[in-house]
Amino acid sequence: MRIKLLAGSASEEALREEFGKAKKAAEARLGEHFLFYRYFIRIRAIAYGEIKKAYLRIESGESGDLPVTEHYLMIVDKQEKVHKLRMEHPEDTREVLAYLEEHFPSIAIGHYRKQ
Repeated sequence: MRIKLLAGSASEEALREEFGKAKKAAEARLGEHFLFYRYFIRIRAIAYGEIKKAYLRIESGESGDLPVTEHYLMIVDKQEKVHKLRMEHPEDTREVLAYLEEHFPSIAIGHYRKQ
């Protein structure tokens, strides 16, 4: 299992150990120092200390005649890089956002349009 580090630093061994102990929240896992995201066989990690802002993004469209709605956990890191993590259900994303809000008050939760 290989874990791609999006922001922050840690050894591969430390990431694997923390991933195994992390609390599951659908596609996300909430570790002690890292937020993990697993989609099929890919695993990504971002250090909580590197997260500047997090919010839920909902995109709607059509696939043929069927309406399609996609949900994403959007993470903005301290370098202003935006990470778009697809989540199956909006409730799962809200659970992750609530965890971040409770445990890491320095992270801005929610998206507000510039005026």
